Amino acid sequence: MTKRKVLLAAAIVGLLGVLSGCTDSAHENTAPDPADPSRITDVVREYFDAYNAGDVAGLNATSCSAAQREQADVPPGRSQLTDVDDPIVEGRAARVPVELTIFLDGFDPTPSRTQILLVDEDRRWGVCMLERPVNS
Repeated sequence: MTKRKVLLAAAIVGLLGVLSGCTDSAHENTAPDPADPSRITDVVREYFDAYNAGDVAGLNATSCSAAQREQADVPPGRSQLTDVDDPIVEGRAARVPVELTIFLDGFDPTPSRTQILLVDEDRRWGVCMLERPVNS
């Protein structure tokens, strides 16, 4: 009977080891949380840096797939972010309230508050403010 108890105890310990291995998520290799607020606000800052520089690679790296472009011109002025609030995440979309000042040659700086729209595509946030051509 003692041999039976030893075998039963060994089986239970083995089963517990297997079960704890299946449920132990402390050692899983997981991707970062796509809704990490600091990552979303970093994307907004990187987007505006690329926009101000006319950097098409930087714009594409921080834009959603629908807003990708083949070329970008340096804008006639620059847009300086003066305040970036925490993002409002709604599923796979986010809105980031920002305050920015637009500087155009020959004009007084224009402060403005707006929201920057982003979408999560395959765990990558991208600014998705589409410029649509006007058809005549």
